Amino acid sequence: MRRHLIALDGRKPADYAFEWYLENFARPDDQVVIFHCSLFQLSIALPGAAVNVDAVSKQVQEAMDRANTITQNANEVLKAKGIRGYIIIKSGMKPEEAILLTAEEEKVDHIFMGTRDLNSLERVFIGSVSTNVVRNAKVPVTIVKMSPS
Repeated sequence: MRRHLIALDGRKPADYAFEWYLENFARPDDQVVIFHCSLFQLSIALPGAAVNVDAVSKQVQEAMDRANTITQNANEVLKAKGIRGYIIIKSGMKPEEAILLTAEEEKVDHIFMGTRDLNSLERVFIGSVSTNVVRNAKVPVTIVKMSPS
């Protein structure tokens, strides 16, 4: 049995990579780890100021709802295609670290992900998740690029 990790973040490149995986690589006996790293920034006001607990709770709940929507939709697609899969959602770390950790923990054979095609300046300032995963993964990584529209 092959075990693959598909990294999804709710953006078109990741969705395209998932579709590409299903059309070009998936087999009925595969097992798929649908992975999402929940990244959100909490706006809690200035240091020393009172924290608006309701606002923070709302932000956390929205991030959880978004992660659940992304992963549940993908899981339904897998079920419809007869492919076994399960969901892992992590937060509190950089996406590339979470992907690599999950790949190791779940003993996956292959990682599939999209790319945002950052320019060199963006890559310097915000980094490239896909580049970091490719450099540090212990298993093959397939980066699926969207065709220019």
